[in-house]
Amino acid sequence: MKRIEVLAKSATACAALLLVAACGGGGSSSGSSNTGGTAPASSQPSVKLSGTAATGAALANASVAVKCANATGTATTDASGKYSLSLTGGALPCVIQVTGEQGGVAVTLHSLAEAGTTDSASGTTSAAANVTPLTEMIVAQLSAGLPSDLFAAFGNGTAVSSEQLVTATNAVLTAIKEATGIDLGTIDPFKAQLVAATSGAPDGGNDYDKLLDSLGTKISIEALPQVVNQIANSSGSGSSTGLGDAMESVQKGPLAGCPIAASGKYRTIDHYGRTTVRDIDFGAGTYKSADGSVSLAITADPAKPCEFTADGTQETPTGAEQVHFDFAVGSAGLALYRSQNQTTGRTSVGYMFPVQSHVKSALAGTWSMLQSGYTPYDGFIHWMEQMTFKSDDKIDICDIDYRNAPGTCVADPEANISVAARSDGGFDVIGVEDGVSGPVANMYAYRAPSGAVNVFGTTNPAGLRNASGVEVEETHFILTKHQTLAVPAVDTVSKYFDAQLWRELGPNTQNVTSAPVADSNKVTGVNGNTVTRERASDGRIDTVHYNDPMAGVRHRDAGTNPDGTPFAEVLQVTVPGAGLTVSINAQPASAGSQRYIYAPSVQRN
Repeated sequence: MKRIEVLAKSATACAALLLVAACGGGGSSSGSSNTGGTAPASSQPSVKLSGTAATGAALANASVAVKCANATGTATTDASGKYSLSLTGGALPCVIQVTGEQGGVAVTLHSLAEAGTTDSASGTTSAAANVTPLTEMIVAQLSAGLPSDLFAAFGNGTAVSSEQLVTATNAVLTAIKEATGIDLGTIDPFKAQLVAATSGAPDGGNDYDKLLDSLGTKISIEALPQVVNQIANSSGSGSSTGLGDAMESVQKGPLAGCPIAASGKYRTIDHYGRTTVRDIDFGAGTYKSADGSVSLAITADPAKPCEFTADGTQETPTGAEQVHFDFAVGSAGLALYRSQNQTTGRTSVGYMFPVQSHVKSALAGTWSMLQSGYTPYDGFIHWMEQMTFKSDDKIDICDIDYRNAPGTCVADPEANISVAARSDGGFDVIGVEDGVSGPVANMYAYRAPSGAVNVFGTTNPAGLRNASGVEVEETHFILTKHQTLAVPAVDTVSKYFDAQLWRELGPNTQNVTSAPVADSNKVTGVNGNTVTRERASDGRIDTVHYNDPMAGVRHRDAGTNPDGTPFAEVLQVTVPGAGLTVSINAQPASAGSQRYIYAPSVQRN
């Protein structure tokens, strides 16, 4: 088996949104209509919106942005979280986005106004729309997508019916009651009067506000983005609904001290391509295989937020094996891990992210690809390539010579590969191997709570190993939409978890790995695209060149550690939206001259 385009020789730029009939799409709507109609042109306000933005405490002095049919507007909440604005010439429906801060945590919430009361004399329609964690979850359920995506795409032609909103509201309120015991009764989260507690009157909230307080004990504002992300993922692998998955994770609880790490189903992909689905219950402290046959015990240290270990025994055809995993969860919900088979001595590093299901149109456009691992014909090696997914499911691929000609991508005219959907929510890359057409790689997309989508793939999903007389490609790859990196300012501090895999090349060498470790660096100098940084853990000084040798990549010079040991020259490939950076050896690995290096890091809070 060869790397993807070699295998094949022998043979819209964003995720599609189910946007409640937005931009002419069907989404989850059923018989929807523009209940507001088109207001007549007038010098008087056509739509007047008002409501309260709160999480249980008022979102004071928060920015309000509104999009309606034919009009947009902005406002600012007052000390009680209230807002009001009029939009001349606008018509319902409207979508509202509120951005503020609560207890030092950045908060962005959304809401909808689908119906109101129209004054026949003035032609002004008055509508109410509170903006709360409840409305955020309901909008995700209604649109089967991220509320931020709905807001971004909202425009003329978007239709929302009261029936749709009631259906989504009832589904969310029922699920919350079943998962948490919190009964919101007959409250209309969008239109009911909401009096929020304030800093001046912390006990001044009404019953609706107190219910939001109760909800906050189960779904904190830090955890809300990942819960909403799960709701938006409407058909996750091995689950019936995104809402059901989200409420199951709420019921089980997140990793203590790490709200972004929700209980639920996760996919792992390691450096050699092995991929599994795990069911994690942080409340019970268990890390299980998808079929429940293997159950490892989770241990967390309160002094190390977002880090945990999993230990236990797994049965294999050759007997019981003792295994140990070290995990660190980044701020975008993507985790790094180091695996150690203490029976066989094998060790690797990899990625873990919540199981999601995506449609093929999520792959549309051109992606940068970093493929790493072991092949019988090239040994340990990294490739950079571009893959373009076309509307006919064909994939164009080209090679990037990032060492000698980083600005060029040489097309492979002999490549003949395509993409097909998998039943588990992922994708197959279809090629020809040994004259037989079939999957040559599997891919799985992860959408972070920010909405950024990246793809993790494998040419070796079973985790097979090369044995005598058997050739197996042991690689994984990452697809991302590279972006030109902004050069940070002096005194900028970056916090991250850092893991490593390396090996000296030569006979009888073995992997050396390190578990994810929390660290940070501070920018001490900037000269053009060249940055010097000081590492907090040991005071090491790095020199890093941004967008070198190409956009989205950094080039770190070789240097000397404070203890006198050398560190290698590496390229650092960034994965936008996932908070991920992968460092690889900058020069081809060869025995006696250069280590093979693979060192991922993720941003941490």
